[in-house]
Amino acid sequence: MTAGPVSLPARELRSLRQSGELLAALTSRELRLRYQGSFFGWAWSLVRPLALGLILTFALGKVLGTGITAEFLLAGLFPWFWFQSSVQAAAATFVGNGGLLKKVRFPREVLPLSVVLGNTLQFLLALPVLVGFLLWDGYTPTRQWLALPLIFALQLALTTGLAFFVASVTVFFRDLEHIVEVLLNLVFYATPIIYSAGAVPPEYRWVIRLNPLAPLADGWRGILLENTWPGRDIWFSVALTALVVVVGWFTFRRLEDSFADVI
Repeated sequence: MTAGPVSLPARELRSLRQSGELLAALTSRELRLRYQGSFFGWAWSLVRPLALGLILTFALGKVLGTGITAEFLLAGLFPWFWFQSSVQAAAATFVGNGGLLKKVRFPREVLPLSVVLGNTLQFLLALPVLVGFLLWDGYTPTRQWLALPLIFALQLALTTGLAFFVASVTVFFRDLEHIVEVLLNLVFYATPIIYSAGAVPPEYRWVIRLNPLAPLADGWRGILLENTWPGRDIWFSVALTALVVVVGWFTFRRLEDSFADVI
């Protein structure tokens, strides 16, 4: 007795399971290679935000007398480094795996996803350190902290959409990898991380309004430090994030068949 053909839903479920297993394997490889031979391992992901936070607290808070605090800075720096590391690393994802793309047929979307997921796991491991620091300094959880998953999901979606876009376009325009690095430095200063959005002069607030990261940075800080819900600007960030996700995914699907030929 011969087995009948596999039904379409069964094939889809099997393909989805295989893609998930491949994504998990690539993410694990990404994390292992990143800290291979390192004594402190993932703990190095804490060094950059903590070191920059301490330096800026001294320079801006003590030397310039702005009154800015370490809590204020760290609440913005931890999410920022998650975003920056993901997008910057994603730019070289397809180019750096050119040999794999030419030899094996597999769901190529797992490559940028593994980079984003790896950095997301690092952020989630670092987040308790930030929360512990806030608790030690006297901040206490409130009901507004229930909005943290919303801010997290929005930033994850925005990061993933940009990762697909830059990874796909970099295959055809290699200079984009360096352009992304420069642009991320500019976006850092155009995002209210080392200053509050309210401190921006009115004539320059259009820059903040066009930046989908701005409401997210304010959201993290407002929830963790000020016990406030995300403001109305968060809906503009939702709209821009949805646009970025659509453009990123469409760009990837439009270009993926040519990756192996170009690389």
